[in-house]
Amino acid sequence: MPAPRKSTDRYKSMAHYFGALIRDLRDSYELRVGEPLTVAQLSARTDYSPSMLGSIERGESLPESGRRVQAIDDALHADGQLKMLWPVVQRLGHCTIDELASATNRTIAGYRENGSSALPQGDDVERRELFQLAGLGLFAQSPLFSAGEPVRQMLERVLNTADSFTVDDWQLTCADYLHAVLTRPPATVRDDLVLDLAALQQVLARETPERAADLQRTAAWLSALHANVLTRLGEYGAARRWWTTARHSADSSGDTDMKVWVRGTEAVFALYSPRSPEAALILARNAQSLAGGRVTTGLLKAVSAEAQALAALGRQPEARERLHHLHELAGRDVLGEKYGWKASEIWFTASWVRSYDGATEAGREARDRLLTTSPTYQNGTNVQLHEAIGIGRQGGHNEALQLATQVIADLDPAYRSRMILHTARMVLDTVPLDKRAALPALGDYRATIRASVPN
Repeated sequence: MPAPRKSTDRYKSMAHYFGALIRDLRDSYELRVGEPLTVAQLSARTDYSPSMLGSIERGESLPESGRRVQAIDDALHADGQLKMLWPVVQRLGHCTIDELASATNRTIAGYRENGSSALPQGDDVERRELFQLAGLGLFAQSPLFSAGEPVRQMLERVLNTADSFTVDDWQLTCADYLHAVLTRPPATVRDDLVLDLAALQQVLARETPERAADLQRTAAWLSALHANVLTRLGEYGAARRWWTTARHSADSSGDTDMKVWVRGTEAVFALYSPRSPEAALILARNAQSLAGGRVTTGLLKAVSAEAQALAALGRQPEARERLHHLHELAGRDVLGEKYGWKASEIWFTASWVRSYDGATEAGREARDRLLTTSPTYQNGTNVQLHEAIGIGRQGGHNEALQLATQVIADLDPAYRSRMILHTARMVLDTVPLDKRAALPALGDYRATIRASVPN
């Protein structure tokens, strides 16, 4: 657990922003890389003393050269973030935002008629001045600034709007991510999610107890979405820790529906990870026990996960009973639909269960229903692989591998998430070990799976 952060204004200057980013990267190292990083280890890797590292993190000092910045970047697995930011930090250094605004005034003749270089609160001219500052080209040397995120955060802070996001704003953000994870490659979603989680953490740290519950609910939602993305990327250890954070956030909020939703969703994603079907079954049943009779999206996800886990465990009669129960629940008034349940998920669950129990026609009907109601790449690809699982379980082993190979080969590599590849590997599980070597399609299948690099 990182030490509590000292109160430092990261927006005071670019030096302070740079130091705070280094501290953020150090704090998040274990979550990102999978192992802890002590200050002593960072000191040894960068050839800086712990006290000098602390001075840099507080914005009091700067590294002497780009070479030293590269060493810190490498040690923190920052993927070039610090190196890209360095030219701007060198240029702007310890200049405060007021000093930069004053320079803007001098550059733009007659811009402020009263001649003041201060930034009076509530003055509309302040906004124009700050956006002129952002547009001066001072930040153009760094690719990181092409997206403008550090500039945006500095502007929000100086305008006193950094904390002005409402609960509705955060809910809209979560809804946007729900759509993004269904339609975009997971790697393109992750970085934005991390930025918003960091912003939410800063807001939560300053929030009053009276308003904290709404933000804790948002934290649970965003943390679960981040765990969702990490599972798709195959970062299972990090995903498991984020699921834990999502559960803790939901519990802190006191919102029972959110507690059920997080646990029900985690149960679904456990089926696409190294966790056992038994673990998914426990999560699903725990979520249902919390629901208290309320029919919510979380309850539907939990029952769906239970049916799929039972099917994967070979307990087909029980799986079919839970599938029937899912249909019955979905016919009632479902509360909290904003958390992402769609009617097509019933057909996805039916496709999975029917693929395992050999009901060919019922499985085909479920797949057709899903493909006409939810043409997203994730579910669409997976139900085609469900078909291959069904064929394999009927004894058509070579045909099953051929179909799985074609489905993966037809998918853009950027969309070949670990969840999809996990389902593709389940196709091979339908083939007895003693029959695999004789299958003509096995070589192409394995080559396609190995060549698929999730992004």
